Amino acid sequence: MRYDDPRLLDALAREYVLGTLHARARARFARVLMASMPARRAVLAWERSLQPLALAVPAAAPPAHVWPRIAAAVGARRERPTRGVGWWQALAAGLAVIAVLLAVNFVRPPEQPQYTAIVADQQTGPVWLLQGFASELRVSTLNARPVPAGSSYELWVVPGNGAPPVSLGLIPGVGNAVLPLSAAQLGVLAQSMTLAVSLEPAGGSPNGVPTTVIFTAPLLRG
Repeated sequence: MRYDDPRLLDALAREYVLGTLHARARARFARVLMASMPARRAVLAWERSLQPLALAVPAAAPPAHVWPRIAAAVGARRERPTRGVGWWQALAAGLAVIAVLLAVNFVRPPEQPQYTAIVADQQTGPVWLLQGFASELRVSTLNARPVPAGSSYELWVVPGNGAPPVSLGLIPGVGNAVLPLSAAQLGVLAQSMTLAVSLEPAGGSPNGVPTTVIFTAPLLRG
């Protein structure tokens, strides 16, 4: 497996952070993290990207019958003869600890976003994760929403003083994008609390104002 392939590293880092890698694959990737700076950076980038999404999901209490079932299952396992931890399990655990220490001590923490917003559809859930930095806005599509033929999605910042919305640029329906921010756009962002997404003709709004606003989202700072 070519761990020097950026696309492969990005996919493995995503699954590693989400916790969906199988045990052997996770142990292999933990070993990769020891020797690969790009792999550690990819893991930290996914942790930063997914944290706002996790915080946006409201907490939900499990049904009352769940905990008794878990207690019963744990009790059943304890009745089985216990086995000592094998050298392979101990090695895997040690490698994971070392990988974390290396990431903390040798990887420069990614730049923190100054603004964050999650644009969500009431029926399908989050669609875009938007993260604003010192000179750019990073757009990550969380739930693909292909652009209708002959149309474009355009992102706007809505000033809080009643002034007209200001375009931040076109955003994709699939994949990611980086929108450079001008000093004027940054100035409006600093005084605004709301973002909006509109459906426009291909290429964007023809007259500098939103044609059909389809989503709005609160703009969170810090």
